Amino acid sequence: MSAALSVPSRFQNSKMKKYLSILYLLPVLLVALGSTKAEAQDFVVVGDDDGPDARVTYITLQWNRNSEPDIAGYNVYYSRVSGDYTHLEAVIDPTAIIGVRGSKTYYFAVTAYNTNGLESALSVEVHWP
Repeated sequence: MSAALSVPSRFQNSKMKKYLSILYLLPVLLVALGSTKAEAQDFVVVGDDDGPDARVTYITLQWNRNSEPDIAGYNVYYSRVSGDYTHLEAVIDPTAIIGVRGSKTYYFAVTAYNTNGLESALSVEVHWP
């Protein structure tokens, strides 16, 4: 399932499937910043199919913080194929800035993990563009 994108973006709400009765994650929300420059924050750049000089668009993945008291962080996943993800990065806060190089479509999903290492199911998938 993919979410429609617009700039500025309105966040879409839906619930994630329950995993081991303890972890919940509200959907990943995608905000396109449409910029070739990122603010002074940590970010990861994906994609090189259009060459090293291709435009980089910085997007922000943002989701609602998990309310479970033992949440340790979130894993961000991406893919060029819907549903076939590669781990991109682990974050503590419910936000990740991703630079997408070129014009190819990328799919993103997020999981939550707790202090025991248990990981939730994937969130609702979103894509860019």
